[in-house]
Amino acid sequence: MKTTLALLFVLLIIAFQPASGLVLSDRTGLKFVFPVETGGYHFDVEIVGNFDVTKMDFDKDRKMITFNMFNSLDENVTEIIIPKNLINGEFTFYIYEEDEGSWLPGVEVFPKVQMNDKIAFIFLEFEGKGIHKLEVIGTTYLPEFADVAPLVLASSMIGLVLLKRFKKTSVLFFNLTNSNVLNDKKTTKM
Repeated sequence: MKTTLALLFVLLIIAFQPASGLVLSDRTGLKFVFPVETGGYHFDVEIVGNFDVTKMDFDKDRKMITFNMFNSLDENVTEIIIPKNLINGEFTFYIYEEDEGSWLPGVEVFPKVQMNDKIAFIFLEFEGKGIHKLEVIGTTYLPEFADVAPLVLASSMIGLVLLKRFKKTSVLFFNLTNSNVLNDKKTTKM
């Protein structure tokens, strides 16, 4: 009986390792969601990686998102979701590494990019421990239309109001003209 219990105990220890005893994976990800407010719109940029993302910046003039990251592993994996209404087009990616307080020249990287009508999904693998910066540069910033949208809306509303007034005036004028013509015809017949 004691040997059976001892054998069962050993099997349980082998089968169920303590949580701190096993490395889950170098590919286990931390998810970060960064809100971006621009042009009167709200967007969420999501990044999942096996590293800490300490900061995200968005530059609408350069159509660029910058992620500052701290990596403790040599092999790094990340997935990024960017709304296409924020930046879009042909993406360019640069990764920078910090060395003694200054940034080394950036290296262009070529991740896998998949898009649908709402998002761009980016999968990137890169090497190196330490502090890194990833720049994602798009070719279009779609809320550019947002700057013009109020003008288009106001012009449309003014056009509709004028059209409606013109229509009322023309209908009234047409009715008055027709009634005058009819009255003239009646008086000439008599």
